[in-house]
Amino acid sequence: MFSSLSKTLLRRPLFLPATLRLISTAAAAPSRPSFTVSYLVNSCGLSPESASSVFNRVVFRTSARPDAVVNVLKSHGFSQSQISRLIGKGPHLLLANPERTLLPKLKYLSSVGFSVSDLANLISASPYLLTRSLEKHLIPNFGRLRDFLGSDKNAVAAIGRSPKILFKGFEATVDPFVKILRDHGVRESSIMWLVKCHSRTMIHWYDRLEGTVEKTKRMGFDDPSAAKFPVAMLAVMAMSESKWERKFDAYGRWGWSRDDAMSAFVKCPRCMTMSEEKIMAVMGFFVNELGFESSFLLQHPRLISMSLEKRIRPRGLVFKHLSSHGLMKTKIGLTTLLTVSDEDFLVKFLTPHIGEVPELLDIYWEKKHMAMGTVVP
Repeated sequence: MFSSLSKTLLRRPLFLPATLRLISTAAAAPSRPSFTVSYLVNSCGLSPESASSVFNRVVFRTSARPDAVVNVLKSHGFSQSQISRLIGKGPHLLLANPERTLLPKLKYLSSVGFSVSDLANLISASPYLLTRSLEKHLIPNFGRLRDFLGSDKNAVAAIGRSPKILFKGFEATVDPFVKILRDHGVRESSIMWLVKCHSRTMIHWYDRLEGTVEKTKRMGFDDPSAAKFPVAMLAVMAMSESKWERKFDAYGRWGWSRDDAMSAFVKCPRCMTMSEEKIMAVMGFFVNELGFESSFLLQHPRLISMSLEKRIRPRGLVFKHLSSHGLMKTKIGLTTLLTVSDEDFLVKFLTPHIGEVPELLDIYWEKKHMAMGTVVP
Protein backbone atom coordinates (compact mmCIF):
# COMPACT_ATOMS: atom_id res chain seq x y z
CA MET A 1 0.00 0.00 0.00
CA PHE A 2 2.80 2.38 0.93
CA SER A 3 4.55 1.58 -2.34
CA SER A 4 1.37 2.28 -4.28
CA LEU A 5 0.86 5.61 -2.52
CA SER A 6 4.46 6.59 -3.19
CA LYS A 7 4.04 5.88 -6.88
CA THR A 8 0.85 7.94 -6.96
CA LEU A 9 2.57 10.90 -5.41
CA LEU A 10 5.47 10.58 -7.79
CA ARG A 11 3.04 10.60 -10.68
CA ARG A 12 1.60 13.96 -9.38
CA PRO A 13 4.62 16.28 -9.28
CA LEU A 14 2.37 19.39 -9.21
CA PHE A 15 1.44 18.80 -5.56
CA LEU A 16 4.77 19.92 -4.11
CA PRO A 17 5.28 23.00 -6.35
CA ALA A 18 1.71 24.10 -5.61
CA THR A 19 2.47 23.95 -1.91
CA LEU A 20 5.65 25.89 -2.48
CA ARG A 21 3.73 28.46 -4.51
CA LEU A 22 1.33 29.04 -1.59
CA ILE A 23 4.23 29.45 0.79
CA SER A 24 6.00 31.76 -1.63
CA THR A 25 2.86 33.90 -2.10
CA ALA A 26 2.32 34.15 1.63
CA ALA A 27 5.91 35.19 2.14
CA ALA A 28 5.70 37.80 -0.61
CA ALA A 29 2.27 39.11 0.36
CA PRO A 30 3.47 41.83 2.75
CA SER A 31 5.26 43.66 -0.10
CA ARG A 32 2.07 43.88 -2.19
CA PRO A 33 -0.19 45.46 0.39
CA SER A 34 2.69 47.65 1.47
CA PHE A 35 2.95 49.21 -2.01
CA THR A 36 -0.83 49.51 -2.47
CA VAL A 37 -1.42 50.98 0.97
CA SER A 38 1.47 53.44 0.56
CA TYR A 39 0.07 54.59 -2.78
CA LEU A 40 -3.43 55.03 -1.38
CA VAL A 41 -2.05 57.14 1.45
CA ASN A 42 0.51 59.20 -0.45
CA SER A 43 -1.19 59.66 -3.83
CA CYS A 44 -4.88 59.40 -2.99
CA GLY A 45 -4.91 61.04 0.44
CA LEU A 46 -6.52 58.16 2.34
CA SER A 47 -5.76 57.63 6.00
CA PRO A 48 -3.66 54.52 6.81
CA GLU A 49 -6.75 52.90 8.33
CA SER A 50 -8.89 53.60 5.25
CA ALA A 51 -6.10 52.50 2.92
CA SER A 52 -5.78 49.19 4.76
CA SER A 53 -9.52 48.67 4.41
CA VAL A 54 -9.48 49.57 0.72
CA PHE A 55 -6.61 47.14 0.12
CA ASN A 56 -9.06 44.31 0.81
CA ARG A 57 -10.90 45.36 -2.36
CA VAL A 58 -8.13 46.36 -4.75
CA VAL A 59 -4.44 45.48 -5.15
CA PHE A 60 -1.98 46.67 -7.78
CA ARG A 61 1.74 46.10 -8.33
CA THR A 62 2.62 49.32 -10.20
CA SER A 63 1.33 52.87 -10.13
CA ALA A 64 0.94 53.26 -13.90
CA ARG A 65 -2.84 52.74 -14.12
CA PRO A 66 -3.71 54.41 -10.79
CA ASP A 67 -1.56 57.42 -11.73
CA ALA A 68 -3.42 57.76 -15.03
CA VAL A 69 -6.78 57.66 -13.21
CA VAL A 70 -5.73 60.20 -10.57
CA ASN A 71 -4.36 62.53 -13.26
CA VAL A 72 -7.67 62.40 -15.17
CA LEU A 73 -9.56 63.28 -12.01
CA LYS A 74 -7.25 66.17 -11.20
CA SER A 75 -7.51 67.50 -14.74
CA HIS A 76 -11.29 67.58 -14.32
CA GLY A 77 -11.18 69.69 -11.18
CA PHE A 78 -11.27 67.05 -8.45
CA SER A 79 -9.64 68.21 -5.24
CA GLN A 80 -7.47 65.91 -3.13
CA SER A 81 -10.28 65.44 -0.61
CA GLN A 82 -12.73 64.55 -3.40
CA ILE A 83 -10.30 62.04 -4.87
CA SER A 84 -9.88 60.49 -1.41
CA ARG A 85 -13.64 60.27 -1.02
CA LEU A 86 -14.09 58.75 -4.46
CA ILE A 87 -11.36 56.14 -4.03
CA GLY A 88 -12.58 55.29 -0.55
CA LYS A 89 -16.02 54.44 -1.99
CA GLY A 90 -14.95 52.99 -5.34
CA PRO A 91 -11.31 51.84 -5.15
CA HIS A 92 -11.74 49.57 -8.18
CA LEU A 93 -11.86 52.73 -10.32
CA LEU A 94 -8.09 53.03 -9.83
CA LEU A 95 -7.76 50.10 -12.22
CA ALA A 96 -10.19 51.49 -14.82
CA ASN A 97 -9.07 52.46 -18.30
CA PRO A 98 -9.13 56.28 -18.29
CA GLU A 99 -9.55 56.64 -22.04
CA ARG A 100 -12.25 54.04 -22.45
CA THR A 101 -14.08 54.07 -19.10
CA LEU A 102 -13.68 57.45 -17.41
CA LEU A 103 -13.10 60.23 -19.93
CA PRO A 104 -16.14 59.62 -22.19
CA LYS A 105 -18.49 59.75 -19.18
CA LEU A 106 -16.85 62.80 -17.66
CA LYS A 107 -16.98 64.58 -21.01
CA TYR A 108 -20.63 63.70 -21.53
CA LEU A 109 -21.68 64.91 -18.08
CA SER A 110 -19.77 68.14 -18.67
CA SER A 111 -21.46 68.59 -22.04
CA VAL A 112 -24.98 68.44 -20.57
CA GLY A 113 -24.30 71.19 -18.07
CA PHE A 114 -22.48 69.93 -15.00
CA SER A 115 -19.94 72.57 -13.98
CA VAL A 116 -16.45 71.54 -12.96
CA SER A 117 -17.27 71.80 -9.27
CA ASP A 118 -20.69 70.16 -9.63
CA LEU A 119 -19.23 67.25 -11.56
CA ALA A 120 -16.49 66.70 -8.98
CA ASN A 121 -19.05 66.78 -6.17
CA LEU A 122 -21.36 64.40 -8.02
CA ILE A 123 -18.76 61.76 -8.86
CA SER A 124 -16.96 61.89 -5.52
CA ALA A 125 -20.31 61.36 -3.78
CA SER A 126 -21.45 58.64 -6.20
CA PRO A 127 -18.39 57.13 -7.93
CA TYR A 128 -20.38 54.12 -9.14
CA LEU A 129 -21.89 56.38 -11.81
CA LEU A 130 -18.64 55.82 -13.67
CA THR A 131 -19.30 52.08 -13.79
CA ARG A 132 -22.57 52.44 -15.74
CA SER A 133 -22.61 52.15 -19.52
CA LEU A 134 -22.54 55.53 -21.22
CA GLU A 135 -24.56 54.55 -24.29
CA LYS A 136 -26.93 52.07 -22.68
CA HIS A 137 -27.57 53.75 -19.34
CA LEU A 138 -26.28 57.28 -18.67
CA ILE A 139 -27.32 58.92 -21.94
CA PRO A 140 -30.85 57.42 -22.16
CA ASN A 141 -31.63 58.01 -18.48
CA PHE A 142 -30.41 61.59 -18.56
CA GLY A 143 -32.52 62.05 -21.68
CA ARG A 144 -35.64 60.73 -19.92
CA LEU A 145 -35.12 63.09 -17.02
CA ARG A 146 -34.40 66.05 -19.31
CA ASP A 147 -37.52 65.39 -21.36
CA PHE A 148 -39.61 65.18 -18.19
CA LEU A 149 -38.25 68.37 -16.62
CA GLY A 150 -37.96 70.32 -19.85
CA SER A 151 -34.26 71.22 -19.91
CA ASP A 152 -30.72 70.00 -19.30
CA LYS A 153 -30.41 72.58 -16.53
CA ASN A 154 -33.35 71.16 -14.58
CA ALA A 155 -32.11 67.60 -15.07
CA VAL A 156 -28.65 68.57 -13.79
CA ALA A 157 -30.22 70.18 -10.73
CA ALA A 158 -32.27 67.05 -9.99
CA ILE A 159 -29.30 64.70 -10.34
CA GLY A 160 -27.16 66.98 -8.21
CA ARG A 161 -29.66 66.56 -5.39
CA SER A 162 -30.22 62.85 -5.98
CA PRO A 163 -27.49 61.05 -7.99
CA LYS A 164 -29.47 57.83 -7.54
CA ILE A 165 -31.76 58.98 -10.37
CA LEU A 166 -28.90 58.63 -12.84
CA PHE A 167 -27.27 55.63 -11.20
CA LYS A 168 -30.38 53.49 -10.71
CA GLY A 169 -32.27 54.91 -13.69
CA PHE A 170 -35.36 57.04 -14.27
CA GLU A 171 -37.79 54.12 -14.38
CA ALA A 172 -36.54 52.66 -11.11
CA THR A 173 -36.51 55.92 -9.14
CA VAL A 174 -38.75 58.65 -10.57
CA ASP A 175 -41.50 56.81 -12.45
CA PRO A 176 -42.96 55.00 -9.39
CA PHE A 177 -43.60 58.07 -7.24
CA VAL A 178 -44.71 60.20 -10.20
CA LYS A 179 -47.43 57.63 -10.96
CA ILE A 180 -48.75 57.80 -7.37
CA LEU A 181 -48.84 61.60 -7.41
CA ARG A 182 -50.63 61.71 -10.75
CA ASP A 183 -53.16 59.14 -9.60
CA HIS A 184 -53.98 61.39 -6.63
CA GLY A 185 -54.45 64.47 -8.79
CA VAL A 186 -51.28 66.39 -7.92
CA ARG A 187 -50.72 69.04 -10.60
CA GLU A 188 -47.98 68.39 -13.14
CA SER A 189 -46.01 71.54 -12.27
CA SER A 190 -45.91 70.42 -8.62
CA ILE A 191 -44.70 66.96 -9.63
CA MET A 192 -41.95 68.50 -11.74
CA TRP A 193 -40.91 70.64 -8.78
CA LEU A 194 -40.76 67.58 -6.53
CA VAL A 195 -38.65 65.68 -9.09
CA LYS A 196 -36.29 68.61 -9.54
CA CYS A 197 -35.89 69.68 -5.92
CA HIS A 198 -36.98 66.81 -3.65
CA SER A 199 -36.40 63.51 -5.42
CA ARG A 200 -34.11 62.28 -2.66
CA THR A 201 -36.95 62.51 -0.15
CA MET A 202 -39.55 61.10 -2.53
CA ILE A 203 -37.40 58.12 -3.46
CA HIS A 204 -36.37 57.41 0.12
CA TRP A 205 -39.93 57.55 1.48
CA TYR A 206 -41.62 56.00 -1.55
CA ASP A 207 -43.19 53.20 0.51
CA ARG A 208 -44.89 55.82 2.71
CA LEU A 209 -46.08 58.07 -0.11
CA GLU A 210 -49.65 56.77 -0.42
CA GLY A 211 -50.22 57.14 3.32
CA THR A 212 -48.61 60.59 3.36
CA VAL A 213 -50.90 61.87 0.61
CA GLU A 214 -53.97 60.67 2.49
CA LYS A 215 -52.73 62.08 5.81
CA THR A 216 -52.04 65.46 4.19
CA LYS A 217 -55.61 65.55 2.87
CA ARG A 218 -56.97 64.85 6.35
CA MET A 219 -54.96 67.74 7.79
CA GLY A 220 -56.93 70.26 5.74
CA PHE A 221 -55.32 70.08 2.30
CA ASP A 222 -58.24 68.46 0.53
CA ASP A 223 -57.22 69.63 -2.96
CA PRO A 224 -54.04 67.82 -4.16
CA SER A 225 -53.98 70.03 -7.25
CA ALA A 226 -53.34 73.13 -5.12
CA ALA A 227 -49.85 74.62 -5.36
CA LYS A 228 -49.27 74.33 -1.61
CA PHE A 229 -50.17 70.62 -1.44
CA PRO A 230 -46.67 69.24 -2.21
CA VAL A 231 -45.10 71.58 0.37
CA ALA A 232 -47.53 70.33 3.00
CA MET A 233 -46.93 66.75 1.92
CA LEU A 234 -43.16 67.13 2.35
CA ALA A 235 -43.68 68.56 5.82
CA VAL A 236 -45.90 65.63 6.78
CA MET A 237 -43.46 63.16 5.29
CA ALA A 238 -40.27 64.59 6.77
CA MET A 239 -41.34 65.52 10.32
CA SER A 240 -41.66 63.04 13.14
CA GLU A 241 -44.28 63.44 15.85
CA SER A 242 -41.63 64.86 18.19
CA LYS A 243 -40.73 67.53 15.62
CA TRP A 244 -44.36 68.52 15.27
CA GLU A 245 -44.59 68.86 19.04
CA ARG A 246 -41.51 71.09 19.14
CA LYS A 247 -43.03 73.38 16.50
CA PHE A 248 -46.32 73.54 18.44
CA ASP A 249 -44.35 74.39 21.56
CA ALA A 250 -42.40 77.16 19.81
CA TYR A 251 -45.57 78.82 18.59
CA GLY A 252 -47.24 78.19 21.93
CA ARG A 253 -44.65 80.35 23.66
CA TRP A 254 -46.08 83.29 21.73
CA GLY A 255 -49.68 82.54 22.64
CA TRP A 256 -50.71 80.32 19.74
CA SER A 257 -52.87 77.28 20.41
CA ARG A 258 -52.37 74.02 18.51
CA ASP A 259 -55.41 74.91 16.41
CA ASP A 260 -53.81 78.29 15.65
CA ALA A 261 -50.61 76.59 14.48
CA MET A 262 -52.56 74.14 12.31
CA SER A 263 -54.59 77.00 10.86
CA ALA A 264 -51.37 78.80 9.94
CA PHE A 265 -49.99 75.55 8.48
CA VAL A 266 -52.98 75.18 6.17
CA LYS A 267 -52.55 78.79 5.00
CA CYS A 268 -48.79 78.49 4.52
CA PRO A 269 -47.26 75.01 4.97
CA ARG A 270 -43.74 76.41 5.08
CA CYS A 271 -44.38 78.01 8.47
CA MET A 272 -44.20 74.55 10.03
CA THR A 273 -41.02 73.57 8.22
CA MET A 274 -38.99 76.34 9.85
CA SER A 275 -36.67 75.40 12.73
CA GLU A 276 -37.76 76.25 16.26
CA GLU A 277 -34.91 78.77 16.42
CA LYS A 278 -36.18 80.50 13.26
CA ILE A 279 -39.75 80.57 14.59
CA MET A 280 -38.63 82.11 17.89
CA ALA A 281 -36.40 84.68 16.17
CA VAL A 282 -39.06 85.86 13.70
CA MET A 283 -41.76 86.01 16.36
CA GLY A 284 -39.41 87.91 18.64
CA PHE A 285 -38.62 90.49 15.98
CA PHE A 286 -42.26 91.21 15.15
CA VAL A 287 -43.42 91.29 18.78
CA ASN A 288 -40.44 92.81 20.60
CA GLU A 289 -38.89 95.08 17.97
CA LEU A 290 -41.87 96.09 15.85
CA GLY A 291 -44.46 95.99 18.63
CA PHE A 292 -46.93 93.70 16.83
CA GLU A 293 -49.21 91.12 18.42
CA SER A 294 -48.32 87.53 17.56
CA SER A 295 -51.82 87.20 16.10
CA PHE A 296 -50.65 89.39 13.20
CA LEU A 297 -48.45 86.53 12.01
CA LEU A 298 -51.33 84.12 12.48
CA GLN A 299 -53.12 86.15 9.81
CA HIS A 300 -49.99 86.36 7.63
CA PRO A 301 -48.00 83.13 8.26
CA ARG A 302 -46.20 83.50 4.94
CA LEU A 303 -44.00 86.14 6.56
CA ILE A 304 -42.55 83.56 8.97
CA SER A 305 -40.89 81.67 6.12
CA MET A 306 -38.99 84.72 4.82
CA SER A 307 -35.34 85.33 5.61
CA LEU A 308 -35.07 87.22 8.88
CA GLU A 309 -31.70 88.81 8.21
CA LYS A 310 -31.89 89.38 4.46
CA ARG A 311 -35.48 90.59 4.20
CA ILE A 312 -37.55 90.88 7.38
CA ARG A 313 -35.10 92.82 9.54
CA PRO A 314 -33.81 95.37 6.95
CA ARG A 315 -37.27 96.12 5.61
CA GLY A 316 -38.94 95.88 9.02
CA LEU A 317 -36.63 98.55 10.41
CA VAL A 318 -37.47 100.78 7.45
CA PHE A 319 -41.16 100.23 8.23
CA LYS A 320 -40.56 101.09 11.89
CA HIS A 321 -38.70 104.29 10.96
CA LEU A 322 -41.36 105.35 8.47
CA SER A 323 -44.08 104.69 11.06
CA SER A 324 -42.28 106.77 13.68
CA HIS A 325 -42.34 109.70 11.24
CA GLY A 326 -46.00 109.22 10.38
CA LEU A 327 -45.20 108.01 6.87
CA MET A 328 -46.58 104.46 7.24
CA LYS A 329 -50.14 104.56 8.51
CA THR A 330 -51.25 100.92 8.75
CA LYS A 331 -49.74 97.62 9.77
CA ILE A 332 -51.23 96.04 6.68
CA GLY A 333 -48.68 98.02 4.68
CA LEU A 334 -45.96 95.90 6.25
CA THR A 335 -47.08 92.77 4.38
CA THR A 336 -46.74 94.59 1.07
CA LEU A 337 -43.42 96.11 2.10
CA LEU A 338 -42.05 92.66 2.95
CA THR A 339 -43.36 90.76 -0.06
CA VAL A 340 -42.61 93.04 -3.01
CA SER A 341 -39.47 92.62 -5.08
CA ASP A 342 -36.28 94.47 -4.16
CA GLU A 343 -36.78 96.85 -7.06
CA ASP A 344 -40.37 97.66 -6.09
CA PHE A 345 -39.37 98.06 -2.46
CA LEU A 346 -36.80 100.70 -3.36
CA VAL A 347 -39.19 102.49 -5.72
CA LYS A 348 -42.30 102.41 -3.50
CA PHE A 349 -40.95 102.60 0.05
CA LEU A 350 -37.47 104.10 0.05
CA THR A 351 -37.04 106.56 -2.79
CA PRO A 352 -40.25 108.59 -2.15
CA HIS A 353 -39.20 109.32 1.43
CA ILE A 354 -35.46 110.03 1.09
CA GLY A 355 -36.06 113.76 1.15
CA GLU A 356 -37.97 113.62 4.44
CA VAL A 357 -35.99 110.80 6.08
CA PRO A 358 -32.55 110.70 4.42
CA GLU A 359 -31.19 108.16 6.94
CA LEU A 360 -33.53 105.49 5.56
CA LEU A 361 -30.97 104.31 3.03
CA ASP A 362 -28.32 103.92 5.71
CA ILE A 363 -30.70 101.93 7.92
CA TYR A 364 -31.66 99.61 5.10
CA TRP A 365 -28.28 99.05 3.48
CA GLU A 366 -26.45 98.56 6.75
CA LYS A 367 -28.69 95.64 7.71
CA LYS A 368 -28.74 94.34 4.15
CA HIS A 369 -24.96 94.28 3.90
CA MET A 370 -24.65 92.69 7.33
CA ALA A 371 -26.98 89.89 6.26
CA MET A 372 -25.01 89.34 3.05
CA GLY A 373 -21.66 89.46 4.83
CA THR A 374 -20.38 92.36 2.74
CA VAL A 375 -18.79 95.64 3.76
CA VAL A 376 -20.99 98.71 3.82
CA PRO A 377 -19.60 101.09 1.14
